[in-house]
Amino acid sequence: MALKLRAYGYVRVSVDEEDGKNASIASQNAAIDNYCEVNDIEKVHVFEEPNVSGRKLARKQFDRMIDAATQPGRPVDMIISYALSRFSRRMYTQVVSFAKLDQAGVDFVSLTEAFSNDATGQMMRGVVGLMNEKYAQDAAQFTRRDRRRNALRGFFNGGNIVFGYESRTVQTDGKKERKKLFVVDEEAATVRLIYDMAEFGTGAEPMGTRSIAEWLRVHGYTLRGGQFFHSSIDRILTQPHYLGRYPDRTKDDAGKLPTLEDQTYVECPRIIEPEQAARVAALRAKRAPAVTAPRVVNGPTMLTGIAACGMPGCRSGLTISTGKGGRYSYYKCASKVNGGAARCNCPTLPMKTLDDIVLRAVEDRVLDPGRLQALLSGILEISNCADARRKTDLDQARKARTRCETAIGRLIELIEEGLMSAKDPEFAKRMSERRIEKARLDATISGLERQMIRGAKRITPEIVEKFGGMVAAKLRDPDPKLRKAYVRLLVDRVEVNASEIRIIGSKSALEHAVLDPQVAAGRVPSFDREWCPEEDSNLHALASAST
Repeated sequence: MALKLRAYGYVRVSVDEEDGKNASIASQNAAIDNYCEVNDIEKVHVFEEPNVSGRKLARKQFDRMIDAATQPGRPVDMIISYALSRFSRRMYTQVVSFAKLDQAGVDFVSLTEAFSNDATGQMMRGVVGLMNEKYAQDAAQFTRRDRRRNALRGFFNGGNIVFGYESRTVQTDGKKERKKLFVVDEEAATVRLIYDMAEFGTGAEPMGTRSIAEWLRVHGYTLRGGQFFHSSIDRILTQPHYLGRYPDRTKDDAGKLPTLEDQTYVECPRIIEPEQAARVAALRAKRAPAVTAPRVVNGPTMLTGIAACGMPGCRSGLTISTGKGGRYSYYKCASKVNGGAARCNCPTLPMKTLDDIVLRAVEDRVLDPGRLQALLSGILEISNCADARRKTDLDQARKARTRCETAIGRLIELIEEGLMSAKDPEFAKRMSERRIEKARLDATISGLERQMIRGAKRITPEIVEKFGGMVAAKLRDPDPKLRKAYVRLLVDRVEVNASEIRIIGSKSALEHAVLDPQVAAGRVPSFDREWCPEEDSNLHALASAST
């Protein structure tokens, strides 16, 4: 009596519509069941892989099936699939898999293709496999072209939706739904809160990703039902979408990712202003552990990181040493600590003494209303002629940007109408030139707009007096972190040598702080002296000044 044949089934689709089509999961299962019943075959198990491309080299269920079928003892006699294209659309996978099955004595049965087991059948299986792979390559190429065209028209191509947005259908072309991103107000408010905490914190100083995540968890905020972690905060603080556009990096016809210069940018609603995003990025870069030690960023010591040795030939920073079991703290040259007293003669100063000297100098030499007016007069004096010139420049820049946007639109129309290929070198060159020009004009317009807003704000004795009094009070606040934050607002560097203490600050920091609305709100204004998006007419006046 012959033993009953045993078989595994394998079903797969890239997109399972479950509507009774021949390629659907349900239809493939039904066809395998019918074949097994008619031919008296025992169906041992069916391996299902919905929403998986047949061109993938690694397929979890497929790999499990091949491993199981080729085990010693030959657990099954055959593998049944609706069609060879369901089994694989990559010749490499097909050849390797069939070699393993042949060695194990396991047959392959295609329900829609009658492949014999002789040399001719193997040849036909190879020919059909090549056709399947070519079909998959063509389909992938057409899909990529459609996605690139979709992005050029400003539509969302799908995938992960960034926190703060949702996708909505705005246009339907046949069965194709064209979508765009829209702001989710509640999520957007949380995004703005995260950026504010990264820039200002909730009190004295900016907060890191771990601190922000912990604060959000404690106060009941959720990430679409889940918890915030420092990694999710980091993603939010680095997403380009929040600035009003994001890159679509759909692969080209050759299957290669576009370079940064060639990728398409898709417009979306802005949640965060570019200026704030730039300030936050600069703060995070400077506070990164690889750049600045965590004890400098998070510690309460007022001058850590800005106090330095001013002795000739020594540029080391000042570090903290303690005495009497930690009851006394001193600023000491790091070179002296690491290499012995013979290496540097910089004096060791009690921490409280040097802190008080710096605080008094800032109060007397910087925050005095008369001194403040003198420091700021050259920077903030903006004439009516300068205002008129900026207005003219702004009008011209806006007109140039409109012309540039029109040129970009015409180039996109050539692609949509099939008159030019996106891979045409001339198209790539022209599009790259127009994008670079638009980015330059955007930066110019942004800078001119900020200058005109700043120019409308004239420094008055009342503003100077209010600013000086408020900052002086903050410098004497009992919270050491708040004192530290305000000292660093005004002081770049403190140099100590055998005969003097030099306190160095920046006029540009004063300008930013006195006009910053955050000061009036009692918050520490953040200002990165190394961040400057573009030059402006005041650049010559922004040199550092000793006080």
